[in-house]
Amino acid sequence: MQSETSSQPAPETDFLAAPSRSRWGRLTKLLAFAVVAYALVCGALVLWETRLVFPGAYFDANPWMDQSRFNPDQPQFGEVVSFDYQSIDDQTLSGRFFEREDASRVILFLHGNGIRAVDMDGWARRLSDAFDANVLVAEYRGYQEPGFDPSEQSTFDDAIAAIDALSAATNTPVENILVYGRSLGGGIAAGLVEALTDRGTPPKSLVLDRTFDSVADVGADMFWFLPVRFLIKNRFDSIQHLQSYRGNVVQIHGTPDRIVPMKNGRRLHDHLATPTKVWIEVPDMRHNDRISLKSLQQVNDELELLEANSHRES
Repeated sequence: MQSETSSQPAPETDFLAAPSRSRWGRLTKLLAFAVVAYALVCGALVLWETRLVFPGAYFDANPWMDQSRFNPDQPQFGEVVSFDYQSIDDQTLSGRFFEREDASRVILFLHGNGIRAVDMDGWARRLSDAFDANVLVAEYRGYQEPGFDPSEQSTFDDAIAAIDALSAATNTPVENILVYGRSLGGGIAAGLVEALTDRGTPPKSLVLDRTFDSVADVGADMFWFLPVRFLIKNRFDSIQHLQSYRGNVVQIHGTPDRIVPMKNGRRLHDHLATPTKVWIEVPDMRHNDRISLKSLQQVNDELELLEANSHRES
C-alpha cells in the first residue's frame, strides 16, 4: 500500500527583517559610541578646566627683566621694579610697580589669564602716563612658580593681598586706589570689589576692560554643544559679584571682540546697579589688541567726570 506523503507549505521568509535588524544594530552601536565620546569630552573639560581658564599659569616662565625691588625709602621714579607681597598662605608674590613723581593716582592693575605680570612693564608705563598714576601690576599664585593650580578664589585672595600691600606701601587708603581689570582680570576685579565692599572699604572707582558677565556664559556660547554651565567650577560671575557695588565704573569693549563677545560685556554693564557708570565701545579693538592711547585717555576723561560728579553729589 502506497503511503501518502503530506506536504507542508514552506515557511515564508521576511527578506526585510534581517537587513533592518542589522541597520538597527549599527545605529545602536553608533549611538553608544557618540554617548561615550560626548561623556569623554565633558570629562576632559572638567579635568582641563584650570588650564583652559588660566592658561598663562602653565606657560614657561620668562626670566625677570629687572631684579630691582621696590623700596619706599628709595623711590625709583620712571623705573619698573619688582613689588613683593605675601599671599594668604605666605607665598611671596612679585608684581611689577611703576612709580612716578607727584602722581595723582594709585592703580592696581589685574591682568588677564594668558599673560604674566613680568611681561607687562611697557603697559605699566603706558597706564601710568595716561592716568598720571603709580601702577602695580599684580600677580597671582601659579603664574610665577610651578606647583600651584590657580582657582577663582585664589585669584581673589591674591588681589586682596595686592591691594592691601599697595595701600600700605603708598600710604593710600584702599578706597582711593583705582582698580583696573582686563579680560579675566576684570572678573578678578569684580571678586575683589565684592570682598572689599563686604569689609566696608569698597574702591571709589573701577575700570573694566574687555570684561564679561561670567566665564560660564562666555564658555557656554563658545562650547555651545557642551553643558558648560553645569560643569564649570571657576564661574567668575561678575554680575553677581558687583550687584552691591555703588562706585564709579567705566567699562570699555571692542565691537569685533570674539574671545569675549561684546554682548557679554554689555550684559554686565546693563546689570550694574551703580548709577555712575559709563560704557565705551571701540569699533576696531579686538580682544588681544593693544588699547590705543586715545581710548585710554577717553577712559580717564570719563572716569574723572564721574568722580567729579560723585564728589559734588556727596
